[in-house]
Amino acid sequence: MADKLQALSESIGSGIGITLNCIYINPRQWGFQFPALLRMRDEGIPIAGLCIGGGVPSLDQALEIIDSLRAAGIRHVSFKPSTAEAIRHVVRVAQASRGFPIVLQWTGGRGGGHHSFEDFHQPILETYAAIRACNNIALVAGSGFGDAEGSLPYVTGDWSISYGRAPMPFDGILLGSRVMVAQEAGTSLAAKQLIVATAGLLDSEWDQTYDGAYNGVTTVTSEYGEMNHMLATRGVMFIREMFDTILNKPREKREALLLARKDEIISRLNSDYMRPWFGQKTDGRVVDLEEMTYTEVISRAVKLMYVAHQQRWTNVSFCKFVIDFVDRVERRMCITAPETPLSAELFDADPREWHTRVSERYPKSFSQLLTSEDVQFFVSLCKRRGQKPPPFIPVLDVDFGVLFMKDMTWQPDDLDSVIDQDPQRVCIQQGPVAVQYSTIVDEPVKDILDGIYHGHIASLVQRLHDGDESRIPVVEYIGAEPVTAALSESLDVCETETERVFVLPTQADRLPELDTWMQMLAGPHKSWLHALVTAPVIVQGSKYADNYTRKLLRARPGRTATVHLESGLPSLLTITNADGELELTTKCDADRTIRLTIYHKSLNSVVVPFSLEFTYSPSQNLTPIHGSKQRDNESVRQLCIDTWVANADDLTPFVDVVDPNTVVKSSFTITEEHSRGFCESVGNQAWQYTFARDGILQAPMEYAHIVFTRDMLRLLQSSVFGFGQVNGVHMYNDVTLEDGARMFQVDDELAVTATMNGLTNLRSGKKIKLNWIVERGGKKVATIESAFVVRSHYIDIGNAFERYPQQLITIVLPSAADIAALELNE
Repeated sequence: MADKLQALSESIGSGIGITLNCIYINPRQWGFQFPALLRMRDEGIPIAGLCIGGGVPSLDQALEIIDSLRAAGIRHVSFKPSTAEAIRHVVRVAQASRGFPIVLQWTGGRGGGHHSFEDFHQPILETYAAIRACNNIALVAGSGFGDAEGSLPYVTGDWSISYGRAPMPFDGILLGSRVMVAQEAGTSLAAKQLIVATAGLLDSEWDQTYDGAYNGVTTVTSEYGEMNHMLATRGVMFIREMFDTILNKPREKREALLLARKDEIISRLNSDYMRPWFGQKTDGRVVDLEEMTYTEVISRAVKLMYVAHQQRWTNVSFCKFVIDFVDRVERRMCITAPETPLSAELFDADPREWHTRVSERYPKSFSQLLTSEDVQFFVSLCKRRGQKPPPFIPVLDVDFGVLFMKDMTWQPDDLDSVIDQDPQRVCIQQGPVAVQYSTIVDEPVKDILDGIYHGHIASLVQRLHDGDESRIPVVEYIGAEPVTAALSESLDVCETETERVFVLPTQADRLPELDTWMQMLAGPHKSWLHALVTAPVIVQGSKYADNYTRKLLRARPGRTATVHLESGLPSLLTITNADGELELTTKCDADRTIRLTIYHKSLNSVVVPFSLEFTYSPSQNLTPIHGSKQRDNESVRQLCIDTWVANADDLTPFVDVVDPNTVVKSSFTITEEHSRGFCESVGNQAWQYTFARDGILQAPMEYAHIVFTRDMLRLLQSSVFGFGQVNGVHMYNDVTLEDGARMFQVDDELAVTATMNGLTNLRSGKKIKLNWIVERGGKKVATIESAFVVRSHYIDIGNAFERYPQQLITIVLPSAADIAALELNE
């Protein structure tokens, strides 16, 4: 799932969000999908919403889900109520959700796939007022749509006029069945052709599918016990027949009914269904499982689970299925366990030859029939949890309904894995009304959506503006109107036609809240500044990042923020400190490039500017601010380099390190002033660093690290290290003193030789190990190893390396007997 979402995020336009549909009625699936959804959003995957299918959770559970979504930065949740009462339940959830955006998806009984028994219109007529009383509900209509003309009345609200009501517009429409024939859809070509060949029904006719096949569509009961609209293929009609005659009967009676029609059912499975009868001899005769030899079982399983013409398993779990049975065969055939299991050798062989390899090693497997225990073992493999249901029916027993119907809707996307690649064998979910609009195979989804979108626009322009597009109102971007924040009494505010000036209090506890302060800066009109400070995310390529500019622009004590105005709209924002020194500016250029510059002051009071660039895209109203992670990383690294230079007393130029084998050398003299200043800054009041003894003033052990600090920072800002300076976490310092070396003293002249000992990847990020040797008077004093991890940044695997310095190990032999024993071992 994570891989597919990552691939999808990279294939869609930058800034477009993904809404993931999760089946709530399936606890096991929900149990791993929902936590994975939250984790992936935290990793930056542009997940904008969650759609909960298969039931509406209880009020408490729904609110718990919403709290998790809100904390993760996911912007909306969709519910699919199936009745008027369920709609009212969604309204109660919306009322209790503290304004969280709720999308209410209504499809009624004519929707493709699972659906309710409800008329499409009546439940909405009953609940429309309650829905519109909640301003955090977006009402979306689905099912039966496929063109602009048929869906427009639901956008304008005209559909309800014929019922004697005022117009009741929906906020949007859903398209599901209509896009299954799109070029981008995963539906197999033959299945698309079958959809296009289906006539479909009118809105007044769709409920006739409950009685049988009508114009190529019918309704069956799914594995979840819910009604499901599908094309009336041979396979689907067989499902309908089996449910009506056997599977709707009490569980304890089903096996007898199945066995009474055994030959007929096996024949239908083999001729009409996507899961054929498993039992078959080498010569093609239909048999029961216990009449097959071990090699026949292996051969048959591979034939049904392995797509030979594409040289792939239908599902990876099927490979494990066959291997597990091969292990069982080996245990059955051999007396003692072999040194190398046969299954270990099979991975390098063509699966179509596995049965031959088994019979070559164990000739009896070619002729010996399965024992009753192994028949049960094979059946238990078929019912094992955690794997794809097998693409065949092994036995007719009480669990036939599960093996027959479970997971039965993915096959139209992979007809290559189906017997004869026959679309008539599979279940193709399709709306009985919407299918009539699918007339072109592999029509680009853009053409489908554009046809509806531009058709709506043309109709609305004609309706509202007599066809004159010049009369369409112009707005900065579509979205919620700016909120006018109440001015805090703790602020001094001065407004003129050319600027708005906010003077913040010096007391931190009197500062405005973040959202309130952002609204003040944004002002009363939509603009680039309003988008910058209110957007919840910044788009970085195919990912989302939390809007970090809000933290940079947060209210801080004693600051003055000035919003410069042109024609009433912001042109420049400046922030100064209490001394009037410029700390930050942000402006939007004519090309809609936003530049935010922070004026950082170094230890030597040298101003180092740090700039971030963004693109203002008002056409993407949900994600109007776009940045570049690569550009941000470059800016951060340059800030660190400029600060490294500015902090030096002599403004030493930065020399990059481009070779990981570079040896960095430097020197440092410990002065009394520096030593006392360091001890004072860290609170070290030890007497030996304060008072000289015999004219000698000692210096702290920390100088083993201090002497290398500037060179360490240089390596951490080098091209070899790459990006991620602000994401670094210091792991450890390992200091080894040389035996007999005296402690550091004032006036010591220290020489440092440093190297990179490793740059590798961990799960959390890249790790760098630095090693340096401190010498005094040409003799080694100490060896230090320091390590850092940079979270969420990684080194190219081709550039990773690690060195392991040789360690000198001393072994003391206390007696001549020990020496003699050691010499004997030579």
